[in-house]
Amino acid sequence: MQNYAASFLVVRVRRFLARRFRPALATLFLLFFLIQTGQAAGKPQPVRIAITPCTDIIKTFKEYAPLAAYLERQIRQPVVLVVPKDFQEFERFVREETVAFTFQAPHTYVRLAHFYNREMLLKALTPGGKTKHRGVIIVRRDSPMQRIEDLKGKYLIFGAENDMAKSLSAKRLLVAKGINPEKDLRGYKYDGSCESIALNVFLKAADAGAICDYSFKDINEPQKAKEGEIPPGQLRILGKTEEIPTWVFAARKGVDPRLVARINEALTSLSPKNKNQAEILESAEVGGFVKARDSDYDEVRKIVSISRRPE
Repeated sequence: MQNYAASFLVVRVRRFLARRFRPALATLFLLFFLIQTGQAAGKPQPVRIAITPCTDIIKTFKEYAPLAAYLERQIRQPVVLVVPKDFQEFERFVREETVAFTFQAPHTYVRLAHFYNREMLLKALTPGGKTKHRGVIIVRRDSPMQRIEDLKGKYLIFGAENDMAKSLSAKRLLVAKGINPEKDLRGYKYDGSCESIALNVFLKAADAGAICDYSFKDINEPQKAKEGEIPPGQLRILGKTEEIPTWVFAARKGVDPRLVARINEALTSLSPKNKNQAEILESAEVGGFVKARDSDYDEVRKIVSISRRPE
């Protein structure tokens, strides 16, 4: 209907110009009109994808730029990455329909699930190919602490306040071991980046920190940590949280299902066995994408609900 209306309008404009102006001038006016309406260019509209930043905005953009370029090639349509500065801005982009797709942590997804097409969800795989991961509490290798219970009276760094693995589940682990984070710690703060948290622990700016298990391998294992700021093998795990589902890729309600299907097919086709695609996945710190169900995140809903209850 929109294409028909636009074509009808072009015909009317052409007739009007032919009556009022010389043919050459009429052609220039018509060309300008067509460019303004977008009909002359014929370019498809950009597909906007919002990503919740786990680290700083610039680093997040660089990490996902290869994935956006890949999607552009696959769907033959411009793809624009949008990295909000915080959850509030991310939610506003979703509410105001500024973006068509989102890639977010599980706790963010469950808060905004009612905005999404829950029949066409994807979830990321960890770099190791799993659909779940854990948070880990880390300390320096030479730390005298050997158990979670030893964290009483210590200073900790968690991930972002609502982060599942690095904050909510990490605090649940402490509570399960008899430690009330609000009363039994010397103090704590929030920091979104696993690398930053690990570095603070290594530099003794904190006694312990909570990061993702797969990030710990990248930061601490000798074969992966050679180019990092922390020498290999200088950290160790004090405890592990419960398993947490991985990140969710979702389309906003109202997005053309055919476009959603094309995007999803492109993402699920990515394979770490393909050298070029492996570089794309490694940059985004994922191992691939698979289909997901909304019910996969029911356990996250329970954890978020419990964490909101007053003590």
